Amino acid sequence: MYVNVTLDGETELKIEGDEKILSIIETKMDNASKTFSRKFTQALYASQGSKAIIDIPTAIGTSGTYGEISKDTYSWWQGSVNSTGGAFSMDMLQARYGACSDGPLQPDLIVTTQAIYDKIWLRVQPQQRGNLDNTPGLAKIGFSGINFNRATIVVDKYCPTGYIFILNTDFWKMVVHRKRNMFWTPPKVPINQDAWVRQLLWAGALICTGPRWQGYISNVT
Repeated sequence: MYVNVTLDGETELKIEGDEKILSIIETKMDNASKTFSRKFTQALYASQGSKAIIDIPTAIGTSGTYGEISKDTYSWWQGSVNSTGGAFSMDMLQARYGACSDGPLQPDLIVTTQAIYDKIWLRVQPQQRGNLDNTPGLAKIGFSGINFNRATIVVDKYCPTGYIFILNTDFWKMVVHRKRNMFWTPPKVPINQDAWVRQLLWAGALICTGPRWQGYISNVT
């Protein structure tokens, strides 16, 4: 994966002075880092091409090949998937959580959208009682996070609409190439442009060693 930073000759002329040039370069590089973060997160949930990381739904799906092992041939390599979805319920979430568990092996992370998180919040909040932060004269409503069994529920703005991912992070790891670990290239000057380009490079893989302990629900309303 990569992100380009380009400074054209005309802009460089307009901002004469080392300090101004450094300032705009720093801004561009900071924006490039944010762009990379967005692109990387989007790649976690949907394929971004043959050179991108393998996305989570593919890794824990019920068909296809992952890690050179056929999920169609070996059911033990399949994740637990509910693609029917429907109206959200706590029973729906519990059923998928249970399907991803085996004794002490239980999911520890649930990722979903803000809309679905709000539905969970609305079901949990009425059970809240008392002034939990002990501030005199003030009632506390709401909370900063939700735990479901052993899992923490978090919101990701890039999580696909209608999805809930139930994950056991003990079976996930990120492998990064040491020569492409957020590496900035030196400035490159194209032969047909009055500009220079730098690239933020990353190469690696997201690996799931236990798809059977992962799951997701899609088409949740």
